Amino acid sequence: MDGERPQVLLGLTPLAERAIEPLLFGKDALLTPAESVAEADELKRLAHESDTGVVLLSPGLPGLTSAICERLRADGLRLIGIALDEDEHRALGTLSIESIVSHDTDTRELLAAVREQPAPAVRPAGPPTAQSATAEAGEGDGVVVAVVGCKGAPGSSECAASLAAAVAGHWPVLLLELDMLGGGLDVRVGADAQDGSLLGLARAATTGETNAGLLERWVTSAPGWPPVLLAPADPETAVPDLAQPGVIGRTLGALRPRVPFTVCDVGFLLAGGEQVPEPARVHREALVCADVVLLVLGARETQQRAGFAQLRLLTGGLAIPPQRLRVAVNGVGAPGAASEQALKDTLAPRLAEHGLEVDAWLPWDARALSLARRRGRPLGSARPRGRYAKATARLLEEIFVADGLPRARRPRLTVPLPRAWVQEREEVPLPWQS
Repeated sequence: MDGERPQVLLGLTPLAERAIEPLLFGKDALLTPAESVAEADELKRLAHESDTGVVLLSPGLPGLTSAICERLRADGLRLIGIALDEDEHRALGTLSIESIVSHDTDTRELLAAVREQPAPAVRPAGPPTAQSATAEAGEGDGVVVAVVGCKGAPGSSECAASLAAAVAGHWPVLLLELDMLGGGLDVRVGADAQDGSLLGLARAATTGETNAGLLERWVTSAPGWPPVLLAPADPETAVPDLAQPGVIGRTLGALRPRVPFTVCDVGFLLAGGEQVPEPARVHREALVCADVVLLVLGARETQQRAGFAQLRLLTGGLAIPPQRLRVAVNGVGAPGAASEQALKDTLAPRLAEHGLEVDAWLPWDARALSLARRRGRPLGSARPRGRYAKATARLLEEIFVADGLPRARRPRLTVPLPRAWVQEREEVPLPWQS
């Protein structure tokens, strides 16, 4: 009988566990507890040791945070919240919980929630730890850079495209559109959104059937652009599948052995209302699984307020450490924006509170903008010797490190170039330095 019951991990408070005790124990139990934890930190260890893919959670579990929930989801675990009252229901809604059920709900509803889990797949390796990240990347281990902006501060998508374009032509690179709000990259590239298949790659990664041929078929190429994997043409219908636990993590994991550099253009939405929306779940998982997260701030005061709100979500809600964060300020010198010196005086102390500093000042380059619009290219490749392109090249040096290059000025994670694609440095210069 036990073999027919779904197994679950328990991350419940004593009160919540007693409330659903008949479902867990006794001859009429519907579920089989694999293990129970007293603190949320233990869940991270058990998630990799247990075969179960479902965790029952209480918001009052000591140490339970949004960051832990995101890490569990990225590892492919389905999270089900048990709410004892309305306050707990609201608290669970802010934690990226897939399903929330009341302790006194119909038993069939809880059982349906437990069984409604995605097909099991290989768990992603996740982002590097502080200890492993500074070591050499293993053979075939590609680097994932997630670029995210904030509401009302345009420029993050342009930065992602120009970063990828700076590498393309010298090294294999992929620009991955992960904006589930409708980024419109297909229009800029001049391609049919139906040509890309992020959803196809995600499904192939779930079943372990990814291969170079499939990836090449789904990737879009255009003059002046790096290879691009477009977001689904109709995000509303695709997001429910992409927002399932572990889907984005597995997708990025499938790209790592095949592409040394993946630059993700991530949508700005990371939270919303009383419950995390599905598009935000896709964005959050991408950020949690990336090796480096690049936050693009705007140069205007209102844009900076939105940017620091986003920074609090990254460092607080997602617990992304400063070692993995980079900051770029976009639109420096634009009409109506403060001067670079004024921005430095304003931003430096506020970023220092988070252990950060500005890694790149991306200038307002009117000539590059005009050429980009006319030629349909990213700013960096539209005017390769322009101010914006040069600032992008300097940003690449802040993100990556190769043997022989100086380490960063402050203690932080430095990303080694993937060994599988690196020859002796005397023979192959870094592309953005050529």
